Amino acid sequence: MLAWESLPELFPQFPRPERWLPLLRRHAELLEASPVRTTTVTGAAAVARHYAESLEAFRLAGAPQEGAVADVGAGGGFPGIVVAAVAPALEVHLVEAQRRRAALLAELAAALGLARVTVHAQRAEEAGRGPLRDGADLVLARALAPLPVLLEYCAPLAAPGALVAAVKGSRGEEELARADAAVAALACEFAGAAPMRAAIAPPMRVLRFRKLGPTPARWPRRAGMPAKRPIAAPRGRAGGLC
Repeated sequence: MLAWESLPELFPQFPRPERWLPLLRRHAELLEASPVRTTTVTGAAAVARHYAESLEAFRLAGAPQEGAVADVGAGGGFPGIVVAAVAPALEVHLVEAQRRRAALLAELAAALGLARVTVHAQRAEEAGRGPLRDGADLVLARALAPLPVLLEYCAPLAAPGALVAAVKGSRGEEELARADAAVAALACEFAGAAPMRAAIAPPMRVLRFRKLGPTPARWPRRAGMPAKRPIAAPRGRAGGLC
């Protein structure tokens, strides 16, 4: 089981751990004390399951230190608040549809002094039609939805040339095989899968997708449609990665 003190050694690319490590520990304390439940993993187990995994996802997604990052389905702030803590120059947008969780995220960001965090209390489909559309330099998602659905939620937020990074477990390859049509429709290409290190979360990997151009006008569809009718190849024709 990982300890807090092991995080700076595991992630030397994030400077000034004397600043960000206390922020992460304080975030954990505030989250456990909140009446708003966002996770069942708490205490020492959360160091690996939430904090190390969030840092590893950010690292494998390229860890930009400037620009804008969007976290879709932010929940209790994994990975968005973790990213904001280790990369304070980033503009971090947390998209969270559940109002109580969104309010909690705003409270957490304020308590931690993360002034460049903005919380969007709305569904991903709505965010993809608003000011965030085609604007983020990196879009992250963790434990959000099956891949074809996740891509319709996330890809519209990514700027052309940017990455969408999805944290997936053992079913990731199976989901990827069913995501060809969504990848093509959303102006993306598959940019590879990167496994997390054994010391952190060996079954987990980050699936990366490159946004090739602006989001086609029809995407995302209205709220609820991506989950109800995931993008699929037309009958009788196999999809293909673009």
